[in-house]
Parts: sequence; structure tokens; C-alpha cells
Amino acid sequence: MFLLRRIRAFIVRDFQLALSYRVEFFIKILWILGVVTTFFFISQIFSYNFVKAEYAQWQNPLIAWLTGLAMLNYFMTGFSSLANAIRQEQMQGTLESVLLTPINVPTVIISSSAWAYVEATFYSFLYLFFGWLFFNIQYKGSFLLAFVFLILTTMCLACIGILSASFTMAFKRGDPFAILLGAGTALFSGVFYPKEMLQESIGETGKVLANINPSTHGLEGIRAILIQGKGLDEVLSSLFTLLTFLAVLLPFSLWVFGKAIKRAKREGSLIQY
Repeated sequence: MFLLRRIRAFIVRDFQLALSYRVEFFIKILWILGVVTTFFFISQIFSYNFVKAEYAQWQNPLIAWLTGLAMLNYFMTGFSSLANAIRQEQMQGTLESVLLTPINVPTVIISSSAWAYVEATFYSFLYLFFGWLFFNIQYKGSFLLAFVFLILTTMCLACIGILSASFTMAFKRGDPFAILLGAGTALFSGVFYPKEMLQESIGETGKVLANINPSTHGLEGIRAILIQGKGLDEVLSSLFTLLTFLAVLLPFSLWVFGKAIKRAKREGSLIQY
């Protein structure tokens, strides 16, 4: 209950800040509609039987792109939200006051990122909604099961985001690995094209790079459910892979973040940026 009140306080604060940028909110909605429309016309260049039969999730490129873009938006939030929140608190000079309160590390992480996830949920939903509303995209399978995959994948990427935030906390700079990992998510997980195409081009290296990326398994599972209509039994391997990633990354990232906070407090550098 205490945790929920703290999360609510952070969300209310960030929501009030967002309200002062109403034009930006509507511009984002129009931008998403423009992206969906653009990919619709691009998909019309291809006849669906032009796509190789083994690319089962890409027989209709539009739905593959829309699910990929919606998930990429959510995944990138999981990866970058905490680091961005920490950086913003540093620049506003409020990080020290937040961290010197009797608040534990998990609460800081969840509360600081809460509003970013609320926004990401809305904007990701718009990609799927506009596809259904304007371009007759039909989704199959269990939305609940797809949501489980979304949460697990986002949590895995959030763990990487915690490591990135730890770098920001300790060195007052953006993590240089953040850009590489963010680009790798789009490049190797198959957001814009079948991941098999990359593997065919660069061989075993492409397969390894795809398999060590949690978003690959998450997006594979989500598309298998929403596009191919697969059930739990058919996506268990991807589910267990994500759980394994999470079991390793979560405790490690929390430990590193806790060490970064202690170092910043010890050095008195919480107000520096």
C-alpha cells in the first residue's frame, strides 16, 4: 500500500508536467497515425505471396510491422526510462532529495519509471488500434498471453536499463552502450524484417546476436500469438527463455544500481550532472 502511494505520487507529478505540453501529445498521436499509414502503403508494394513461405509471421507485412513498432516503443521505454528519469532528476537538482529519503531501491526504480510506462502503453496501443480501425488488421490468439510476453520482455530490458542508469548515476553521462543496445534491439530482433534474413546474410553471428537479445524472443512470442494464433504450449520455449533472462538480469542489475547509489552518496555527487 505504501509502495502504491509512492508510485501514485510520482505518476501524478509527471502527469502534471506532461499536461503543460498538450500540443506535443497530439503531435505524437498524429505522428503514429502517419507512421501506420506509411507502412500500410509500403506493404501494398508487396503481394503477400511474394514473402517466402518460411517467414510465417510476415505473410502480411503490415501486421508484422505494426506489432514490431508497438513492441519496440514499449521495449525502448523499458530500456531507457529509468536512465532518463535519473538524468532529469540530476538536471533539476531533485535527485539528492529523492534518494536521501527513506525509500528503497526497487521503489525508486518503479516510481521513477511509472509515468513512462503509462505513456508507452497508450502509444503502443495506438499502433495496433489504428491498424485495426483504418486498415482492417485482425489479431488472433490470447491478448492476455501476449501481454505476459510483453511484460516479461520489458522487464528484461528494464534490467539492462537499470544497468544503464547505474552508469549515469556514477559517471553523470549517458551510457555509451545504451545506443548500441537500443539499435541492436531494432536490428537483430526482427522489428522491420524477418530476423531470418539477417541470419542468412551474416550467418551464425546473426543467429547468436539475435538469441542473446531478450527482445528477439519476446517479439517472436507476441507475433506467434497475435499473428499466427498460437497458444501457450506452442510458445513455451520463448517464455522459458525470457524467464531465464529475467532470473539472471534482475538481481544483478538491482545489486549494481544499489552500489551506484551508495557510491554517489559517499562521494556527495548526487546533485552533480
